[in-house]
This record gives sequence, structure tokens and C-alpha cells, in this order.
Amino acid sequence: MVLVFAESPRGNLKKAAFEAVTYGKKVAELLGTTCTALTIGKVNGADELGRYGASRVLQASGSPDHFDSQSCAAAIAEVAKNNGATVIIVSHTSTGKSIAGRLAVRLNAGLVSGVNSLPALNGTALRVKKSVFSGKAIVAYEIGSAVKVLSLMGNAVKPEQGGNPVAVEAVFVSTGAGRIRVKEVKTQEGRVPLPEAEIVVSAGRGMKDPSNWGIVEELAETLGATTACSRPVADSD
Repeated sequence: MVLVFAESPRGNLKKAAFEAVTYGKKVAELLGTTCTALTIGKVNGADELGRYGASRVLQASGSPDHFDSQSCAAAIAEVAKNNGATVIIVSHTSTGKSIAGRLAVRLNAGLVSGVNSLPALNGTALRVKKSVFSGKAIVAYEIGSAVKVLSLMGNAVKPEQGGNPVAVEAVFVSTGAGRIRVKEVKTQEGRVPLPEAEIVVSAGRGMKDPSNWGIVEELAETLGATTACSRPVADSD
């Protein structure tokens, strides 16, 4: 079974979750098995993950109210063991990066982070690829362990709908008390995060002066886009 952790910041599924489930479905088809999606905590519209290829949707309870990489990894690992998952997929986001290594250790699994294409099967091993050196080269890895953990780069797979909503099954996980205490959470609202943006307006040193950045903001607002900039501009801030 392929298990996909579907991230749900503040209880809402984002594009990264739909990408991961679509990818998980394709990996499951390659392996001749099924794809199960896992959410943690209360999530709005979790049944919609069935549209993207999940044959089951599990909603884990018993986890902290705020994200804790230790507790989250423990929850995913427990569900993976209880359901016999051989491939676990997470998004290559800040959340995914913080739990992928912990998952690999808990499951004695091989890990490749930042994969950007569908794997190939070589016996029981998976061959996957990822970009390195800022996209200037591609490296191929082969994972031969019994359990495999993959983190999927954003925008590597386009979300595809082809199924129907499925009933959400509640599962309880006992992760214990986490060692992280969240006192306050501040997030930027009102703008699509760069990894999820369909349109991006970017600028570089050709803008000449920071006072000209308003032009970029106005164009992005008109197009419903997200702004970005080149590395030299970011470093000069």
C-alpha cells in the first residue's frame, strides 16, 4: 500500500496535498496496489482526496493542535505500520522536510527527498530522480529497502481528478506528548504562496531601485499572481 500524508495547514487542503495524492495514485498503479491518504487533525473536505486517486482517506486524531514534527512523524509511522504501507509520500515543503527524515528512521526506510518525476520499478526497488545544483543536473537513485519514503517537489506533478469522494475513516494514534510548545502562530494571509501560484510576476536587478518594486506589486495584483525576485535582489534586502 502507498500512504500519502496530505498536508492541511489550518485545516484546509492545499495544492501540494492534491499533487501528492495524484503522485501516490500513479506510484500505487506502478506497484499494483492502492493509495491511501492520511490527514492529521480536523480537516475540511478531506473526502475530496478521493477525487485525486485515494481509495481510502484516514483522519488521525490524538495529535497536538499545532504542528510538531516529532509527533507528526510518529503518527504517520504508526499508521504506516498498522496498514502495511511500503511507500510513504510527503510533500517537499517545510513540513515535509521536517518529518521525512524522522519517518525514514522510525520505519528503517530508504529516503529520497525532492523527487520530481514518477519512479521506475526494478524488481522490488524503485528508481527515482531529483534535480541538484539548482536544477543544472539530475541524479537518479535506486531505493532497495522494504519501506521507502519520498518527498515530492512542488509542481512536479499536476493534480488530476478522476475519482469520487470517499468516506473519511477516523483512526486514533498515540504519539505521546511532544517537546515543542507553540505559543503563537502568525501567518501571511490574502496571497497565494509561491509554491502554489499558477502565475508569478518576478523581477531582478533591472528594476534599478527598490522604489520601483511597486510596479511589480501592481501587475501581480492585476493578474491575481504572486511576486518573486532573483537571488541578487533577495540578498540585497
